[in-house]
Amino acid sequence: MKWFQRDRTEQQAGAAPLTGVGKSGALPERAPQLLTAGGPVLQRFGGDGDRVTHLTTGAEPVILDITHQGAGHFVVDALDGGLHSRSQLVYTEGPFACRSLVNADDRPVQALRVQADGPWMIEATVVSSALTWIGSAQRSASDVLRYEGGPGIATLRYEGDPLSEDGGCFLVDTFKPGGDGFLDELANHVGPWRGEAPLSGPCLIHARSDGPWSISVRTTGSSVPS
Repeated sequence: MKWFQRDRTEQQAGAAPLTGVGKSGALPERAPQLLTAGGPVLQRFGGDGDRVTHLTTGAEPVILDITHQGAGHFVVDALDGGLHSRSQLVYTEGPFACRSLVNADDRPVQALRVQADGPWMIEATVVSSALTWIGSAQRSASDVLRYEGGPGIATLRYEGDPLSEDGGCFLVDTFKPGGDGFLDELANHVGPWRGEAPLSGPCLIHARSDGPWSISVRTTGSSVPS
């Protein structure tokens, strides 16, 4: 299930820890509630099975709040203007909840293809709905967080996905604070992993993850000690 890894390859070619959301080894009965900083819902749509829906939010970056209440498969693909899949946002089983960032790079998303065996809901919200975190954060699925600190070294840990044969995938990108431009890739790994990456300053952090992950930052001022 190296869909995050494959997605990144294609792109290169062309104060308290937050509580987690998402799946675990034992599937919950219902998808957990998403945590957001609030903000208007720009578009809301849902269903109870397979569906293709056009985004009406335009070219501006938006955050997608995605939930699934079914017991079986759930897949969400982001489509371009020709309805070709450009990025796979979700590939999972059972009740699930996550947040994803779209239209923050040079690959505009104009529609979403959902494949599901039960009820699901997607809400497009403004970028300001990303939660701000200080020091450290812990999540259990894909999410979008806002970092407002200065330059620092980020320590990232991915616990892996016990439901995946390859241990699951973990891809973390940073974008400009307004979501209007790609900055850097912090992680792109399959299976459990721990590592460090530099953060230059305020940004949006978009993590796409099959399982639990965490991030913490130690600030360094204007320079990194030798």
